[in-house]
Amino acid sequence: MAPPNLQSRSLAIINSSTHHIEFNYSKLKHVTVGQYISSPPFCVGGYDWALNFYPHGSNSDKEKEGTHVSIFLELLSEAKEVNAEFAFKVLDKTGKPTFVIGPIVRTFSSHPNDGWRSLGYRDFISMDKLEAHFCKECILVISFSIRVLSSPSEMYDCSGGLCDDIKKLWGKLDSFDVTFEVEGEKINAHKFILAARSPVFKAELFGSMKEAKSSCIKIHDMKFKVFMSLLRFIYTDDYEDRALKCHLSDKLVQDLFVAADRYALEKLKVQCQQRLWVSISIDTVLTTLILAERHSCAWLKEKCLEFASKSDNLTQLSVTEEYVQMMQSFPSLLVELRQKVKDSSDSMNVGKKQRTS
Repeated sequence: MAPPNLQSRSLAIINSSTHHIEFNYSKLKHVTVGQYISSPPFCVGGYDWALNFYPHGSNSDKEKEGTHVSIFLELLSEAKEVNAEFAFKVLDKTGKPTFVIGPIVRTFSSHPNDGWRSLGYRDFISMDKLEAHFCKECILVISFSIRVLSSPSEMYDCSGGLCDDIKKLWGKLDSFDVTFEVEGEKINAHKFILAARSPVFKAELFGSMKEAKSSCIKIHDMKFKVFMSLLRFIYTDDYEDRALKCHLSDKLVQDLFVAADRYALEKLKVQCQQRLWVSISIDTVLTTLILAERHSCAWLKEKCLEFASKSDNLTQLSVTEEYVQMMQSFPSLLVELRQKVKDSSDSMNVGKKQRTS
């Protein structure tokens, strides 16, 4: 690949990227004002970024609370000063970007005195307009583009570099030196990449365990699709094939969450937690709650308890088989759920008394 075209020492290198993110808007009703959904992290210009979407607003303006959605671009990397141009678009029901804001240029910084880590729009678009014109079968699509500008002395163009080369290995999987067998299917991989990403794989493949001497390793208690998603994340930092729009079901994401914990892939574990919370429902909340308890995920556990403790939700949950199983196998969770209901009730009563006064 040809080197960057640097015509002079002052010429800026520009890295740009465009992303489309789909939200199931009908499943975001439980997200309260001030809470946001984050996109999976992505790399542009050598920096990690994420899009934060507030379905009911960022709670900065009491008069507009719950009337507008908010959207912000966040710099995840540690950096003193990053100049970036960005724009947001909302695709209408025909797939055309008819609501556009930007592009604008702003300075991001992880240091509070030098700028803002997160920048965007508090009153991005009204919820009424969004639901009426931009949600097709409850699916909302937001497109955003970003260009990062920095001097050559501060950074270099990393496109076609190590990260891209490793991603290409996932598509080819040639020169492999280890094979896994899952549900009768065989998958090839590279030991050094697995070991670099997972301390568990490192111990298995290069330690004293018997797997280190085996050219074919059988994986038990895991679905083939789950293990493939796990390997895809190891090579590409994404557990889903975005190009083919192959979205995992909630059940498979739950299984992937368990697999991420099993192989100590903390970043994947966090992404699974976020996805499980976004798609939480009456059908999934109790199984997700139990998973959070088993795998020590305090944040996800708290979110599930909040959802389950709502009066209407608890009424539906209390007659399910999963609720009975939780009572029998995880009585401590039942105690915490009842306490959450009590705390919520006490809070509402205090609020009523204050308004009456």
